[in-house]
Amino acid sequence: MAYNAANEERKTLVEVEKNSRGEYVIASLITNKNTGNQSLDIRQYYTNDEDQVCPTSKGVRLSSELALDLIRGLIDALEADELMELGDEIQERVNSTED
Repeated sequence: MAYNAANEERKTLVEVEKNSRGEYVIASLITNKNTGNQSLDIRQYYTNDEDQVCPTSKGVRLSSELALDLIRGLIDALEADELMELGDEIQERVNSTED
């Protein structure tokens, strides 16, 4: 089956500037319009000569069900102060959803 972007709804979760040359890493939540299945796409992007931000082939798309396991693994790369900052941000988000 051929890939069809028209069957997808893309929501950008975070856009991180990689450098001053117009390169980014963008994480998106992709929802299949036909099935409702969700996946995460984490991909490098570049800015072309027309100032459009375009995806590269460098990236990964995975089932959103794997997100928690992936995050748990990435936490190991953080220093203690970064973990504290992340913990504070998580607590703020939990509190805002309870309101």
